[in-house]
Amino acid sequence: MVRWLFVTLQIVGVMKVSSSESLYDENLYESVLDNVTCQRHLEEMEYFQFFDASGRIPQSITLGGQGSLGNYRQCLSIAQQVPNDTIIGKYCVIRVPLQQSSFNPPAFDPAANLTLNGTLFELINMSENGTEVQNGFQLKRAVGVMMGHDNFRDMPASQNGMAVRVAVCLPRSCTTYQALGQYTDMLNVSYSDLYCRLPGDKIFSIADYVAVITIVILGTLTAFSTIYDLYNVFLHEKAPTEPNKLLTSFSVFTNTRRLFTFSKTPGSIDCLDGLRSLSILWVVIGHSFSNMLYGTTINLLDVFVWATSSKATWLVSAVLSVDTFFMMSGLLVVYTTVKKMTPMSLLKNIHLFYLHRLLRMFPLLAAVVLFQASLLQHSADGPGWPALATSIQNCRHWWWSTLLHVQNYVNLTEICLGHTWYLSVDTQLHLLSPLVLCWILRGRRSAWIGLTSGLVASIICTTTYTYIKNYPGVSLLGMGLDYSLLLDYFKHYYVNTLTRSPPFVVGMVFGYLLHIWRESPRRIPKRLVAAGWVAALAFGSGMVYCNNPTAKFTQFWANFLNSFMRGLWAMAVGWVVFACAAGYGGPINWFLSLTMWKVLARISYALYLIHYPLQFIIRGQSDLPFMFSLRNLFYLFYTDISLSLMVATALCVLVDAPFSTLQKILLQGKSKPPSNGVSSSTEVLVNT
Repeated sequence: MVRWLFVTLQIVGVMKVSSSESLYDENLYESVLDNVTCQRHLEEMEYFQFFDASGRIPQSITLGGQGSLGNYRQCLSIAQQVPNDTIIGKYCVIRVPLQQSSFNPPAFDPAANLTLNGTLFELINMSENGTEVQNGFQLKRAVGVMMGHDNFRDMPASQNGMAVRVAVCLPRSCTTYQALGQYTDMLNVSYSDLYCRLPGDKIFSIADYVAVITIVILGTLTAFSTIYDLYNVFLHEKAPTEPNKLLTSFSVFTNTRRLFTFSKTPGSIDCLDGLRSLSILWVVIGHSFSNMLYGTTINLLDVFVWATSSKATWLVSAVLSVDTFFMMSGLLVVYTTVKKMTPMSLLKNIHLFYLHRLLRMFPLLAAVVLFQASLLQHSADGPGWPALATSIQNCRHWWWSTLLHVQNYVNLTEICLGHTWYLSVDTQLHLLSPLVLCWILRGRRSAWIGLTSGLVASIICTTTYTYIKNYPGVSLLGMGLDYSLLLDYFKHYYVNTLTRSPPFVVGMVFGYLLHIWRESPRRIPKRLVAAGWVAALAFGSGMVYCNNPTAKFTQFWANFLNSFMRGLWAMAVGWVVFACAAGYGGPINWFLSLTMWKVLARISYALYLIHYPLQFIIRGQSDLPFMFSLRNLFYLFYTDISLSLMVATALCVLVDAPFSTLQKILLQGKSKPPSNGVSSSTEVLVNT
């Protein structure tokens, strides 16, 4: 035990050292600066190449254009030959506030025709879109707060601070002021430096070495395991089940075959595959929109107008998909446990109950965290890439809180993977679930006492907490653009285990109902079935409407909906699962149980984890501003989901399946495998 503790402390120490390292070579930036060399380069250089690679006045600025990126790769490729020297290009981005104290444009006829006699901020305000453009800038920063794109501590003090980013290509020996100072002073324009980039400025850190060593080890195990498996199957013509399970655990052949092999298992709830798949697609497209704002958008005005209209309800209400997963998680923790355990066996094997959950989630989560903390930095590059520095540094410093599932309380403002707060909350609810499970396993009467008490307690606590906090809105956009309010709502409500508990407990209720139905199926009167579907439709559509950005609620109704919205949504989805499993789903059950959903359902956990970093890569390497439209959003989503599906499948074959097999070998004989056809893991994102 002491030895393992020592090794753990050594690993933590290594990662802590890595987290303190800079992502870019600051010494390189300083070493190339030289005043004398800069003046000579400015006198001898051919300006056109540098000017051509630089940004211009941002286009569509009255539509919320955020800046001009220039040509990042063209600038860094410049190597201009001059007598006795070579002038190397350096790409810098400056932040120019739109509200200048006094802007003095040069006196030339086009300027007079364009009425450039005030600041750009004043020109925007004079346009009919002035207020909406400011709101668009605030919406971008507000989404940055919620999605973890921006460092919370670096948010601007003023909500009305509007600025554009302009790329400047200059000799690497110069600072931006040396190259631009005479022009900005003449125009009386103030600006601030954001960052500069040079070729080869990324540092290979300790985290990168750890990642490479891990990949080499996994790759070697995979190669030997696959060769052994193929040798036994094809050369010796043995059945695929005959080779040693331990030696074939990393086999690509066996793991791929298992991933795409489907069989009907007694007691399985097939409709969960479709529900899980549709929910994860809803999550991905929601993040496609929010992470779209992570890059440079040329028409923030259109984004704001669309996002605050009823047309965006289907996208804004994607937050309900998280409650769907909480409901299914609670459902499965009861459905997979109640038949094979007693109160005493649960208490005796509580360590295995927790261990199975944590081990089942750990390999994929650790792999994605390691990738985010290391190789993500080297996977791509672009003009907006430095904005990734915050999330990468967060992973290097707080990786342990993600793996221990405490990040929603320990380091919420510096979260490693912004979307994995769900895993932390779900794990915490799972750890608390034996408080209700002990009652359920005692018998039907005590089960209903325990479930009722748990549900009532969660609702009362959530309602009391909500009415104390008095949040003004229901949806995230309903919070408005007040950053302090958004941050408070996110920290104390949105990722709070208490406020997220009602859907989980509702799922436990439906899980027990399904258990009763499995033990003694009974015919349900048609009127009750019809009433159930009507209620599910009413609750489901009603909760979606509550996320309508145009919906206005009084404080009382806002508190009421914040207290009950998630539980009511879980009830609607829970009825769908129960009706489909009990034979009352009709065409809905047929659709949700289609075979096409099974692969997506199996890789949903990997897809959930990896889609977010991949979206960062796609946005960060983009060389051009993004023009928002609903059509372009779907094109972006198609790119996100296609790449994410391929990588998620590879992760399942190379990481998840091998360690799942090792876990079964490790725990063999200590716990019986589930016989009901569903995963014994309670969280539904992990593939079965």
